[in-house]
Amino acid sequence: MIFQFRTNDVTFFDEDKEYFEKRFLPLKKYVGSMSEDESIMVEISISKNKHSSGNKFESSVNMDCPGLGKFHADTSADNIRKCADLLVNVLKAQIKKAHDKKTKDVPRKRNLKHSSVV
Repeated sequence: MIFQFRTNDVTFFDEDKEYFEKRFLPLKKYVGSMSEDESIMVEISISKNKHSSGNKFESSVNMDCPGLGKFHADTSADNIRKCADLLVNVLKAQIKKAHDKKTKDVPRKRNLKHSSVV
């Protein structure tokens, strides 16, 4: 997976980057063999929105998996790590649905016994 982070007005530490990568890497098992690991692009945008109850972090992700499709999620939360968790949950559901749809459309081999007419 290739990660690109866009942090507009947010102080983004190395620990935050590592947390995002750690949370997103398990999504590879849902993508399966549909995409090569190096070809999966993940673009994450994070911004801070001043809210009456305090700062809210808004985040979005675009994930491009060749062979499976493009996925997008938006979320907002009180902290950056919660944003990562919410984004992963949304993407996981989308990827599972796309993967199930792709594998459902693949015809299965039937075990037919051929009988010869004599």
